[in-house]
Amino acid sequence: MTDFYNFLAENIKQIKQNNLYRQFKVLSSRPGPYVEYNGKKVMQVSSNNYLGLAGDVRLEQAVIESVKKYGVGSTGSRLISGAREVHAQLEEKIAELKGVQRAMVFSSGYAANIGALSALFDENDAVYSDKLNHASIIDGIKLSKANKYIYNHCDINSLEELLIKNQHKHRLNVIVSDSIFSMDGDRAPLLELVKLKEKYGAVLFIDEAHSFGIYGHHGEGLSHELGISDKIDIQMGTLSKAAGSEGGYIAGSSDLIEYLTNKSRSFIYSTAPAIPCIAASIKAVEIIKTAHDLREKLYVNIEYLKMRLKEHNFDLIPSESAIFCIKFNNIEQACQISEQLLEEYNIMASAIRPPTVDIPRIRICAMALHKKSDLDYLVKSLSEMIKPN
Repeated sequence: MTDFYNFLAENIKQIKQNNLYRQFKVLSSRPGPYVEYNGKKVMQVSSNNYLGLAGDVRLEQAVIESVKKYGVGSTGSRLISGAREVHAQLEEKIAELKGVQRAMVFSSGYAANIGALSALFDENDAVYSDKLNHASIIDGIKLSKANKYIYNHCDINSLEELLIKNQHKHRLNVIVSDSIFSMDGDRAPLLELVKLKEKYGAVLFIDEAHSFGIYGHHGEGLSHELGISDKIDIQMGTLSKAAGSEGGYIAGSSDLIEYLTNKSRSFIYSTAPAIPCIAASIKAVEIIKTAHDLREKLYVNIEYLKMRLKEHNFDLIPSESAIFCIKFNNIEQACQISEQLLEEYNIMASAIRPPTVDIPRIRICAMALHKKSDLDYLVKSLSEMIKPN
């Protein structure tokens, strides 16, 4: 029988040999376009803090006031320990912003996806999932035990072929997709997904994690910007990216939320999100609703960074968001340049490797709070290390 500790040591050794070893970079400052790492100021371009709200003093003040009134911990599941009124207030604000009947807050976006998918669908159903969907979607489908069909990334023809092939075989046909793909930065063909949903009588589940707060007139998400939000049966989003806090949500009909309240294991059996996170999220949603200036600054930075990166002919994955990824031929090169950026140029730009992605890359995120000079310095630093194609 294998010794447990030898098993751990050998696996860690193998991970290191394959250049897949991961470890934390501990920061000692509030989040923003610059952070403190190892006693020095470094530019942050690996954060999902798109609007800069994670370090916003308005969220800080809201947390202080709420903690004085409600304390810190939520003390247990909302169904057991009682539901704090601030949790209900947040859900009401999300539902109002999204234009749906109700919303439901989970401890994280991961918990929201696995909780909804595993509760709603089972072996009688079929789930059609984009090849590059987030891990939380993949895991939620596994937990549901639904019949899983993977269609080629953003390939409507591939999806339709599967829908035709499996028509009338299952109780429910469910199409699931990110709206913005977190490791590529491209957009799902949402308009076409809606057409297929209606053509084949499918359920449509869209993960708006990387578009909530950014797209739509009031930051509702990409589906609102495209005018199709009312066609989406299950809308998921996070409070940990543009909202600058923590948590996830499911938004939709009253029946959907009532069902999940009684069936979703990641909701029922989890302690409710802590008061500071809820208070910060309430303030963030309020800000997002009218944050036209922050969104405009982000859009300007996205277009400027896209232009500057293209000028240097980096091997970019086509992006339609704040996420830009430079591809590399091997893991070693991606990791080396990421470390060099940090140590020599004071830029935090993380290397993304398998199994998260198939092709190694450095992932860069634009923020509303980045200055043009920041983005110029980033591109200049990259150009000194990466030879053009």
